[in-house]
Amino acid sequence: MAITMPNISIPNINDELIRLWDQENGEDKIRASLFNLIVYVQDPARLKESEDLVKHVISKFPSRVIFLVINNKPEEESLNVQVSSQTIGEGDLKIFCEMIRIEANGSTVERVPFLIFPQILPDLPVYLLWTQDPSTDNVILPHLIPYATRIIFNAESTHNLHAFASSLLSLSHKFHCELGDLHWNALEGWRRVLMESFNTKERFLSLGRAHHIFISYNKPESLSHQQVEIQAAYLQAWLASQLNLNFETFELVEGNIRLSYRRPMHEVVVLLRPTHEPALPAGAIVKVEISSVLNNGHHLFERHPQLRQVIEYFSDNTSCDLPNVASLQVLPPGQEIIQEIFYPQDKTHYLNALRVLSAISWRHQ
Repeated sequence: MAITMPNISIPNINDELIRLWDQENGEDKIRASLFNLIVYVQDPARLKESEDLVKHVISKFPSRVIFLVINNKPEEESLNVQVSSQTIGEGDLKIFCEMIRIEANGSTVERVPFLIFPQILPDLPVYLLWTQDPSTDNVILPHLIPYATRIIFNAESTHNLHAFASSLLSLSHKFHCELGDLHWNALEGWRRVLMESFNTKERFLSLGRAHHIFISYNKPESLSHQQVEIQAAYLQAWLASQLNLNFETFELVEGNIRLSYRRPMHEVVVLLRPTHEPALPAGAIVKVEISSVLNNGHHLFERHPQLRQVIEYFSDNTSCDLPNVASLQVLPPGQEIIQEIFYPQDKTHYLNALRVLSAISWRHQ
């Protein structure tokens, strides 16, 4: 149960935190935090989404949460701080943790880093959930990066995927902190399905001589989802990096995204196609189709809309295999951030995909 407090004066933050704990003292609760979680939100449309992610985290892992709600409109000047408490568990296993919310507008944003530092619990990891394009943030993030254990980004926050990828690559070279990405994590199931399918010599040779790759992704009819091609963009960049393809051109063609790559002997065309599948989340990969010049091989991977399964079809000039069903790992809502914090994967493939994206002047539809 959260107890929301009114705005408080900045010098009284610590006093209010102590007062909240004094109110709960004697209620069979333990005051605990495993880490510091700093959440940055600038787009009001993503505020509820970020709040839900935080709830998933602290419901399982108590932490001190510092929530930053930032508005860079120069005509508005305000700086508000609120403090609340969150109780986790029931019976004798209740845990008390604290939440600090900072709302800043206009030039007061420059003061935010100096409000955050005194509230970070020492000797505990610092995780950042950053729903803002790092290529456009030069006020708060640069101050926090040197102290961060891990930064988790959301690629939907950007309107320039090229700049976003380039910025993340620069951060990976300059600082010790690890990088995470909610969209990359959401693609783990599809990457596993493709790796398991092309794990034989014959199949890998067929993939290596692909000339067309079609990726269909779910685009709801609602206008609220404007950049739902992010996962498809990541998946094609990962395939391009694994196949050592060299990027050539980018086009928007009749609602589709067409990318041209070059291998030493032939061109590879990648087409990202929106489709509408009401049963799947916005941006989810629906279908992957790969055509190869090797024996006219044709690979089709199609997701079942109701089940966590991908049905694979393969045929070429000499055979037509029976359909194969692969299990698709799909994380439940909110689990992706927990996965990124506590079970991070090796990011070599991720960084390689970013290198491909950094070479593309990406334009959203």
